Amino acid sequence: MVPEQLVNFCKILRGLGVNVGTSEILDAARGLSFVDIMQREQFKTALASLLVKNKLERRLFELAFESFFVPPERKEEWRQQEQQYQEEQVKRRENVEKELTASVQESGGQWAGGASEYLELTSEQKDVLANMPAEERDRFQNIIESYEGNPVNDPSQLIANVVEASLNYWRYYMMKQEDNGSSNHGSNLNVEYTGQEDVDEVLRSVVQRYSEGGEDSLLYQDMQSVAERDLPRVTALVSRLSRNLANRISRRYRRSNAKKKLDIRRTVRNNLAYGGVPLKLAYRSRRMNRPRLVVFCDVSASMVRYAHFVIQFVYGLAHVVRDIETFIFAEDLERITPYFKGGGGFANTMSTIMTESNQWAKTTNLNTALLSMDDQYRHVLSPDTYVLMVSDTKTQHSDQAARRVSNLRQKVKDIIWLNPLPAEDWQNTFTVELFQEYSRMFECGTVSQLDLVLRKHLL
Repeated sequence: MVPEQLVNFCKILRGLGVNVGTSEILDAARGLSFVDIMQREQFKTALASLLVKNKLERRLFELAFESFFVPPERKEEWRQQEQQYQEEQVKRRENVEKELTASVQESGGQWAGGASEYLELTSEQKDVLANMPAEERDRFQNIIESYEGNPVNDPSQLIANVVEASLNYWRYYMMKQEDNGSSNHGSNLNVEYTGQEDVDEVLRSVVQRYSEGGEDSLLYQDMQSVAERDLPRVTALVSRLSRNLANRISRRYRRSNAKKKLDIRRTVRNNLAYGGVPLKLAYRSRRMNRPRLVVFCDVSASMVRYAHFVIQFVYGLAHVVRDIETFIFAEDLERITPYFKGGGGFANTMSTIMTESNQWAKTTNLNTALLSMDDQYRHVLSPDTYVLMVSDTKTQHSDQAARRVSNLRQKVKDIIWLNPLPAEDWQNTFTVELFQEYSRMFECGTVSQLDLVLRKHLL
């Protein structure tokens, strides 16, 4: 196998979010020398065992492999199909734009001064117009044509504004539909393109072929937009991920037999039967401490769906993480740790929390919540405590809240902030920068991101 091909394939995996680095590439190059790369299934299995670290990445690997390791004529066929699709999209966009322009020119009646002169559609708005359902587009154009003017008020500017506002709404609506799995084209994958045409071509192919509605797509779907029909599957998925992570932590803290430091006392005892001759050596190693974790979960109106999944994740970890404490907050703070010890299952536990809580779906006041924390629960904080803050940072009295977060940071080992807002929106949210100064903040809007952050940065 040509090394460049392996490097390019790993670039594709990285673009899809699979953690593949130099060490994995070197391992793959060495490992493939022991298999017959002309046997496709043998080659694929060997490559997957060297590059895929967990079940979550397997689907992405499968799609990338089937798109990359194909004959040139097959790639050319896909390339032509993509080109044809793009050409059809351009023609469709041009046609519907002409139809809209004609409708705008006919609107306003005899007093209109020319709304089309005010209308400057962006490329995104044109794409929305091209992909709107035909009946909705016809209804939209009929509404535009129905506008009437008068000798005093020229409606041209108003019509142009209405058109742009409506298209922006439809763009938002169609994005939500795509997130909910009802779109026929595109996916919820967060893909990073490289600028290298042959690599990006495969990435686009993977995006197009990505399975909609399957478990893998739910991993990468914004938790806020999970459809009601998919909630049971996502709940089961989060539960399984939580159990897997808990098992990994449990194994991590078992006593090790690695030969680190000789245990003289146990060695002597083990060899009494041999007259003191050290035939069986005993070793000891430093026991790793389980993390002490305090969770603050925002359950305000904008955060309730995220909070549900995060609390479920924490619920699954509670029996392996030492002294875990969980709080929810909105206008004030509530401790929910005792609910996790009832043993009634997560569904019943969550139902009880929501029923008895006075904070669920209210407005956010992190300052008041942290004040209550300092007054009532300061004893749960210590220099070896990790604080897990789950919030979109949007809160009343943000300056005061930032000062309290600063004080909290001085009392604990670290503050890890899980922010469900897309990272590209952070620069437009001033509270993000405010709290980033005192915490390590990560984008965490999907189940996959939640699992990755907890595995890589906390546990």
